[in-house]
Amino acid sequence: RKGASRWVLAGAELAAPHGMSIEQRYTFFTQWYDSTAALTRVYQLVYYTDHTIEIFDMKNRRTFLKRMKHPEIALRDLFVGNTVTIHARQLKVTEYGDSFTAGRFAESSETSVALLKPAALGELPALLKTFAHSGLIVAQVRMCEIPAACPGYTPSHAGYAVALLLKAADAVHTVGQIAGASRGALTSSASVDEALAAADMLFGERKPAVTPPVCQDSTLLLVRPHALKAGLLGHVLDHVMSGGFVLRTLSTFTISLPNAEEFLEVYKGVIPEYREYVDELTSGVCFAAEVTYAPAPAESVPRL
Repeated sequence: RKGASRWVLAGAELAAPHGMSIEQRYTFFTQWYDSTAALTRVYQLVYYTDHTIEIFDMKNRRTFLKRMKHPEIALRDLFVGNTVTIHARQLKVTEYGDSFTAGRFAESSETSVALLKPAALGELPALLKTFAHSGLIVAQVRMCEIPAACPGYTPSHAGYAVALLLKAADAVHTVGQIAGASRGALTSSASVDEALAAADMLFGERKPAVTPPVCQDSTLLLVRPHALKAGLLGHVLDHVMSGGFVLRTLSTFTISLPNAEEFLEVYKGVIPEYREYVDELTSGVCFAAEVTYAPAPAESVPRL
């Protein structure tokens, strides 16, 4: 598409006329559940390399959001399966919109699945730090019973293990190297095909239930989206666990606007940052864990 001062390209870079800049665009199909109408609406999201976005309503064939800056969204956030929030709407990326975008993400967002053995749960903070340092995106984390049919399963995964869905260029190789240095605590996908099969089994529609919470002598640890985006989850868990807390169950999740408002309702009208907290909580993936203070479980709430 040719504009007054730039050319927008989908595909190989071309030489632009003197005085014009070149930019590329990436297209994605997304879904948003409209709870008021009880409908799932489909939008095409276009991301430009100048960090602007625009959104088209596929059903009504019209522009839903005119092109504008949206610095909270980065290209690396727009992989299939992830959810991004734009003007209070949580859009789930369901499909790449063209072959150029699909090819770009096939290279930069390869999938790997890692399994942390139950006996090695204490290694989770250090591994999360290593993932972040290696440029890996921790897309999802769940503590659950790993099905014996899952690729990479061994008898040492029996019980409640931690499954991690990781994204990056050459993720299978990178995670494999980290697993190899973990002294057997971590296993990972041997190939992209194996990773996709494990991801479907552990994070898809047929995923096993998360380890049920005990809800006794424990409290909730909630890590907000900005910390996950910054790769700080490992640091948070390290601080909490080194302070005497143990993890009972954990999972990443996204929370809808009505649920976030209800969850934080106790602060409404009490603190001026209430709306800011709600908006931030719904802006991306959160992490929740049930934790208990091992030296004195009854003191878990005040200690945290």
